Amino acid sequence: MRIDLRARVRTKDGHDAGKVRRVIVDPATERITGFVVSTGGLLGREVIVGEDAFEAADAKGEKVTLGLTKEELKTQPTFEEGDYVAPEPGWTAPTGYEFPPNAYLWPINEPSAMEERDRPAIQKGDTVKDRDGDVVGAVEEVRFDPATGALLGFTVKAGASLERLFGGGKLAEISRDDILRIAEGEVRLAVDREEIVPKERETGTR
Repeated sequence: MRIDLRARVRTKDGHDAGKVRRVIVDPATERITGFVVSTGGLLGREVIVGEDAFEAADAKGEKVTLGLTKEELKTQPTFEEGDYVAPEPGWTAPTGYEFPPNAYLWPINEPSAMEERDRPAIQKGDTVKDRDGDVVGAVEEVRFDPATGALLGFTVKAGASLERLFGGGKLAEISRDDILRIAEGEVRLAVDREEIVPKERETGTR
């Protein structure tokens, strides 16, 4: 069943229940465990609804129906934003839904998926692609927080796609927030190549 972000939700007894706002994922199994539904005036709060509670959807996933009545919806747990965090950079979202990366949340007390299994690490020379899959260059240098060891980002050396924008051989800084996923020998970005800005010390301008 397709469910779009911001899809309109109705209860099975015909009440407008609100809209889908976020998606909760178990980082260990990478399975969707619930959807955050903003109920607006119906309940006046945001609730967590399990994936199996959705009974039907239109072809585009813009209107969905719950297998719950209005009274049953009231019993669903309240969504507390402070109990969740955004997934780590490089995490790959589950297939089957076309949500943007910032729609997903991990429970804070759940083990990190990065800790559960070995994952590819960014290496110098890895191919860097933009969100459309176009090659923009190669990893030149990876940056980590010296205190925590957390990934901060990396420098990409311009390839053919970026040469047209700011010259061959130039460098650009990529933030961890712009990393969509990390695979063996490849880093996929969440931005288009036109959004990549050259490093100031390399060009003198921004």
